[in-house]
Amino acid sequence: MAPEQEDSQEESRTIHVKILVHKQSNKVVFVEAKKDFVDTLFSFLSLPLGTIVRLLATNNNNNDQQQHQQLLESSPFLDNIKYIYQTVQDITSNDVWNNPLCKQMLLHPRNPCESQCMKLFLNIDDTEPSSKFYVCDSCFKFTTFQNLDCTCGKPTNRQPRNLDSKRVDAQNQAFLRENGSTFLVFDDLKIVQSSAMTTLSLLKELGYSDLTQLEEITHNIDKQEILNLLKYSLTSHEPMTNTILKSSSKYKGNLPNQSSSAEGVKPCASGGTKMDVKVVRSISQKKIIFVEANGDFVGFIFSFLTMPLGSIVKLLDGNSIAGCVGNLYKSVEKMDSSLCTNSRTVLLNPGVAPYFGCPNQPLNIPDLQPPTTYYYGTGTPYETYNYSLKREVKVEGGVISKTKESIFNARLLTALDPKSPNMSREGVVGFVQRLALYGVGDDLKVKSLSANSFLLYLKELSLPIEDLQVEVISIGEAEALSFLKAFLTAKFTLTSGLGNLLDVPKLE
Repeated sequence: MAPEQEDSQEESRTIHVKILVHKQSNKVVFVEAKKDFVDTLFSFLSLPLGTIVRLLATNNNNNDQQQHQQLLESSPFLDNIKYIYQTVQDITSNDVWNNPLCKQMLLHPRNPCESQCMKLFLNIDDTEPSSKFYVCDSCFKFTTFQNLDCTCGKPTNRQPRNLDSKRVDAQNQAFLRENGSTFLVFDDLKIVQSSAMTTLSLLKELGYSDLTQLEEITHNIDKQEILNLLKYSLTSHEPMTNTILKSSSKYKGNLPNQSSSAEGVKPCASGGTKMDVKVVRSISQKKIIFVEANGDFVGFIFSFLTMPLGSIVKLLDGNSIAGCVGNLYKSVEKMDSSLCTNSRTVLLNPGVAPYFGCPNQPLNIPDLQPPTTYYYGTGTPYETYNYSLKREVKVEGGVISKTKESIFNARLLTALDPKSPNMSREGVVGFVQRLALYGVGDDLKVKSLSANSFLLYLKELSLPIEDLQVEVISIGEAEALSFLKAFLTAKFTLTSGLGNLLDVPKLE
């Protein structure tokens, strides 16, 4: 099936659900649904932050723009992702990147659970899959990225047939087993298996004692509404009400069983990577206004776009995440294993997709490694039983496989990595030029640094030189976790995330 046809089918698909509404408060109590709906919600945890901001940018519509803006006012998380995404978009000079393709990698990061998400009945991630291969048949090197030149200078323009790829059936099992089970999805994205006793117990726990106020409606949820659910899961504690009823509930008290954000962040074991940066702060304003750093720190910030939501929730123990994504994560954790496929555990720490990791960043997020051995040839073997000889069946464009025996006169291929200056798997240094100097503002806008550009920046801020103080700080895992937490919760990320190292009061 052509990609255009698949996209068209994805856009038109809907999932049938039953919704219990509390009429007095105009609030969704829960949604009753089969595995297709819950699988799609679980897949939110696999999405890199760059994919989330790109999907949401294309889904904005005028009908809920005012409500969306009100929610964003209390959610700097999405604003900060957009700032970084926009910064990457606005960098036009190829001198910043180790390879021009690095920019596109940050703007279109791949899903670490790509193969599982392709089995979803309704998959919202439209990122180009990594199942396509491009080969330089002059020196037998390959990549999964289009328009990447080989180390020999020639384009990798031969696209062989992937013998290992299988047709993905949308009815295949992604994260939950197809066993007829029904699930209850509550307004704050707590998800449990449905049963009469569970329903009764939770209705009592949530305080819905007057059954005459409860009304059941049916609804078909489409892709746009799934994208709205993604948006509100990051900004609201009632994403079902926001999406399905297109409103906020009339109940303004503390919502039952909300996840609270703890102040502390637990550092985890790491290899001890550290980054030194020079911090410029305003003495009078008591805030960090500028950081001078090399490519390691800038690559660390940009790499937020490639990190999946599930890994970030795990890294912060569910703390500091806006909305109710923490509830979604805990639902995956607590779901009975008999209801889940083996892929369920991957969602709890998806890691960064192969080739999308940042090698010098101090956070303990897995960097998934691609298969290292692939073979290439111009055709497949055909055995003539009369003579016990193997002959070649030519295939236009050639063939590629991890199994040598599948290819006639197979040649071992070498992988190319776009983040390396020489495209080899050795010496990978990240997305940006490591030795160059960059300036990072408190709003996370990044600029290539020079003496003139820095002076212009100070003029824009109208700050006298005598008001500025320069210090050098070292950022290890604990400091990086603090910075990430500030990125998720604060408008002034540098001051909130690093200010405690300079005894600068944090700004609310």
